[in-house]
Amino acid sequence: MAAASEALLAGVREAVAAHRLWSSQARVLVAVSGGADSVALLHALLALQPVWRLSLYLAHLDHGLRPESAADAAFVRELGRRWRVPTTVERRPVRARCAREGWSLEDGARRIRYQFLLETAHRYSAERVALAHTADDQAETVLMRLVRGTGLMGLCAIPVARPLADGVTVVRPLLALWRRDVVAYLQAEGLAYREDATNADGRFARNRIRHELLPLLERDYNPNIKGALTQLAETSRWDYAYLQEAAGRQWRRVAKERANRPGEVSIALAALLRQPKALQRQVVRRAIQRVHGDSGQVEFRHWLEVERLCRERPVGTRLDLPGGVRLRREPARLVVEGALRPSDDSGYTEELR
Repeated sequence: MAAASEALLAGVREAVAAHRLWSSQARVLVAVSGGADSVALLHALLALQPVWRLSLYLAHLDHGLRPESAADAAFVRELGRRWRVPTTVERRPVRARCAREGWSLEDGARRIRYQFLLETAHRYSAERVALAHTADDQAETVLMRLVRGTGLMGLCAIPVARPLADGVTVVRPLLALWRRDVVAYLQAEGLAYREDATNADGRFARNRIRHELLPLLERDYNPNIKGALTQLAETSRWDYAYLQEAAGRQWRRVAKERANRPGEVSIALAALLRQPKALQRQVVRRAIQRVHGDSGQVEFRHWLEVERLCRERPVGTRLDLPGGVRLRREPARLVVEGALRPSDDSGYTEELR
């Protein structure tokens, strides 16, 4: 076996062991776009299938947004047939759904993709959905969020594993490997894949970061900028995990949910304000997630308004947040209310490419 093949397979085995991505005899649905990363992931998992006695399945969603999308779907379908992997290929009206729901194409495509993967995982009784993000994707995501403006949660970027919904977990066995490792593996194994022309389209921010900003930073500022960005994501994740743990302890002390009022959370205001600001935000964020299913639309400017509501505004003041969430100041409480509306991606707000 070529050294490049051995290196990538070793990296996958290390990721699975280090993060306990799955156990023996797991049922794993592999999301395959037809691009280099996902083709390499599927091939690697097939090579390693006997190690864990995996049951592997393949899923591909044709968004119908590019002229060549039907050809991509046909390529993936043929891949599944040739490699003898049970395959689901579907086409969904992404553009029409986005127009109907008022979503952007990027956000809507992500939502619909996750919903498709969740449904397909259920169809195969798969408890894991494997995605092919690499360390390059991680570095690009961190930098993109820095450019746009983000906090500690945003710097965590792409997790190696995260629950999706209903017992299904998204896992990323290639997240510690670089795109060059994937390309070397494909060349060593003689594997064909599809090229997505939109990956070179400068209208998309991620493409400009990948092809313009990152090369500039590597050349003129830090040759290891991508490594530094992935390290930032990892340390941010450790810090955020600790913050979440601390917020969970405070949540049990200051927050109250009523079984007969699922769309409302009450927070003891004096106890909340005694906590550090970082914990205050995490407690309120958790309340928003309980009544809405997602807090991803709440921006920094909204948090400033929440703080003013808690500290300065008179009793009875209401604050409307994105998504139909409303905060109400009462004499001793902050009430968070809204119609519980789990999103199509079950509150999962990170990017799926």
